[in-house]
Amino acid sequence: MKEVIAEEVGKAIENSLSGFIDKIQNTVLSVVDERIKKLEDSTNIAKEKLGERKGCSYKEFMACKPPLYNGEVDPIICQRWLSDIEGVFERTHCDTNDFVAYGTGQLRGQAKDWWDNKKKEIGSEAARAMTWDEFKVPFLKHHSPKAVINRIKEEFIQLRQKGESIDKITGIFLDKLRFCDELVTSKEQKVYYYYNMLSAEYREFMTPSKYKTLTEIINTAREREIELKKQIERGERRAQVVNLSPRKKARTTESSKKQDGKGGSPSYKCYQLGHKKSECPELVGKKDGKDSHTETPKAKADPSN
Repeated sequence: MKEVIAEEVGKAIENSLSGFIDKIQNTVLSVVDERIKKLEDSTNIAKEKLGERKGCSYKEFMACKPPLYNGEVDPIICQRWLSDIEGVFERTHCDTNDFVAYGTGQLRGQAKDWWDNKKKEIGSEAARAMTWDEFKVPFLKHHSPKAVINRIKEEFIQLRQKGESIDKITGIFLDKLRFCDELVTSKEQKVYYYYNMLSAEYREFMTPSKYKTLTEIINTAREREIELKKQIERGERRAQVVNLSPRKKARTTESSKKQDGKGGSPSYKCYQLGHKKSECPELVGKKDGKDSHTETPKAKADPSN
């Protein structure tokens, strides 16, 4: 009987002790969780007081020397600026909420005037809430209009090397190529357009089908350029004269006209539509009149003879 009673008492004590231990553990864990939460809250408050924030500060952003934009209505310059400024966003781990504020801080001149006017149109609150993608829509519409892009596409198709170095003409080619995604859809087409753009002294030693990438044909053109320079130095080839710009051509034409005037020849300034110099009535009339004044009159025959 005593053994049975002792066994029951033992079980009761064991059950009570187990429940008591569980209760203590739960209480301790609850206290620890509460302490951790309070510690995190106090840490966040301290960070806010110290001015710490997600992303990078404007000072850190400016330390990377982000590019300026003056408002040129030029798709090449405009989109290059966007690419460069987005590169700074990435390198500085800039928070996306700061893109517009930091990026527009680099606008100058007409670009800043445009942004100031845009903010007035949409309101300061909307400007602060604007995302970078939302900003780029009106920005590109104004500074990179479709009409100008279409002109670049036409220039790309008609682009021909006229005495420029390979590096210079390649730079022009690549600048225009970025706006021709719909026109140039494959690596083979890029190679073809580049080959077709080169002058004959390059194309005669190149076969476009041999090149799988644009880089390959550009490097071959550079090698050919080096060989051409050596031929010129050896006297085996004459250097190609770079075509004059329209402004220089105009100056050259004007200079030649002045020289003609100094030489004693009368300048031809008829300006009548369809008149050729050799057949112009103005000149022919003057010439005839001059001849009639200087011509010696012939003696008339005497009718009596």
